[in-house]
Amino acid sequence: MTFEGHKSIIRLDGSTSASWYPYKCATCGRDVSGAVVAKTTSVAHVVRWLQCPNCSDGAVQRMDGNIYPGVAFGMKLEGLPGEVEAAYTEARNCMVVDAYGACELVCRKILMCVAVEKGAKEGEPFSSYLTYLGERGFITDAMMGWVEIIRENGNKATHKIEKVAKERAESTIMFTAELLRIVYEMEFMAKKYGKAAGK
Repeated sequence: MTFEGHKSIIRLDGSTSASWYPYKCATCGRDVSGAVVAKTTSVAHVVRWLQCPNCSDGAVQRMDGNIYPGVAFGMKLEGLPGEVEAAYTEARNCMVVDAYGACELVCRKILMCVAVEKGAKEGEPFSSYLTYLGERGFITDAMMGWVEIIRENGNKATHKIEKVAKERAESTIMFTAELLRIVYEMEFMAKKYGKAAGK
């Protein structure tokens, strides 16, 4: 497909069904019928510029059919402290752009972030963080097997040349989310619903 400049782009005014396109907004997380602000005229290679009617942020549907920015992968968690939440958000966003190795590296870093947030010293050997979390009960014996998977996959992403498979990265971030749920979100929910019950 050759670039045809502005003459290949049409603006839509909302008066036809082509002016609206259903998608999930990455900014507000809502399923919306987005306003198609403009699109290319080529039937074979459609590009749409979208605006969310809920939050007004924009997105682009590329020729491959995918919408960017995409919705962050995995579950949104509540009650995470600042640095931990920032790292978890980064890992989720890595999955959206197929940066699977980067996702696993960040998930490994999250183990350190959790340990430091819970009182460990920054800059210690990495293995000491898992020991620290285990000795203080944040990681139980039953959890250690899958927490080790986070560490091992992060190490492989760092030291191995081969591309990280999507399925492996999905499991890494899934285990990371579960750790964060147990360490932070469940306590947050207990306080939240305890207050709601008047306790």
